[in-house]
Amino acid sequence: MIIKNGRGYELVKEMPNTSEDFFNRSEITIVSKKMEKTFYVLYVRYFEDKFREQNPLLFEGSDLSIKDVMALICIIQNEALLERKRLYLNTEEEFLMFLQGIDLRAAIELIPEMNRNQTMKWSEVVQKLKTPIHKE
Repeated sequence: MIIKNGRGYELVKEMPNTSEDFFNRSEITIVSKKMEKTFYVLYVRYFEDKFREQNPLLFEGSDLSIKDVMALICIIQNEALLERKRLYLNTEEEFLMFLQGIDLRAAIELIPEMNRNQTMKWSEVVQKLKTPIHKE
């Protein structure tokens, strides 16, 4: 599998009576077996804002945020999600669960390179982002 690109963005209200402006969307495009597929993750922006407040050092010196890599993180944590088109994270616990075991700083720093190259190998990205579990 090849990762082509990823990005995240804040949704904007299309109509005055909707709540879209409270959500972030993250997407990742992957090429596998000559087929291109885009996977989307939608979640409440508050989850990211709260995480960012609790972990300010992770984001120091970077204008990127979790929304830029959340879709990538979700499929790294559960490749079966690639069989779906989208995922909605509706609890903060679920949001945080996907972040466990991921080198978030490496993920955030990887996005510009990934979008520039558009040919990053899946196995290399997983190896860079998965943090090893230490057993004693």
